[in-house]
Amino acid sequence: MHSTALLVIDIQRGAFDGVRCPPVDSPERLVRNACTLIEAARQSGSPVVFVQHCEGTDLPFEEGSEHWQLHESLVPAPGESLVRKYESSSFEGTDLDAKLKALNVRELVLCGLQSEFCVSNTARSALQLGYAVLVADDAHSTWPSEGRAAAEIEGDVNAELAQAGAALAPTESLAIALRRTTT
Repeated sequence: MHSTALLVIDIQRGAFDGVRCPPVDSPERLVRNACTLIEAARQSGSPVVFVQHCEGTDLPFEEGSEHWQLHESLVPAPGESLVRKYESSSFEGTDLDAKLKALNVRELVLCGLQSEFCVSNTARSALQLGYAVLVADDAHSTWPSEGRAAAEIEGDVNAELAQAGAALAPTESLAIALRRTTT
């Protein structure tokens, strides 16, 4: 069993295709960095859990629609978990905690969308549940909001999560650490 798992949160087509909402900020960076983390986790045998946000009709992540599907660069390998969520935290109303405990996971690496909502709330929930949380500070993204640039929001989220007890590091550092982890 493994003590570290990667959570890939809500990197779904609706955030990139521009059909139901504008594309997320820095989409290429987000996908590239998520793929780097996924590859590193797989190389070490660390569990990878993909999270899909589920919304109602005509919303960006309408459950079952093409916009709800994971980004085409993210394909779960056999045996990797997919968690459907209906709330902002990946733990609320899901079996994520039970899945992670069954795998003896004590540490989580997080990347994904949306910085100030699902990534932040998942990190905070994980900390409250006793997990060590590592956030890839350059592998989460959002949209500009209320006159603030996406990069500013992402930076604020990084600072708030560090203050809450999460560790932050760039993708490359986390990928190296993941590759050093063994099952």
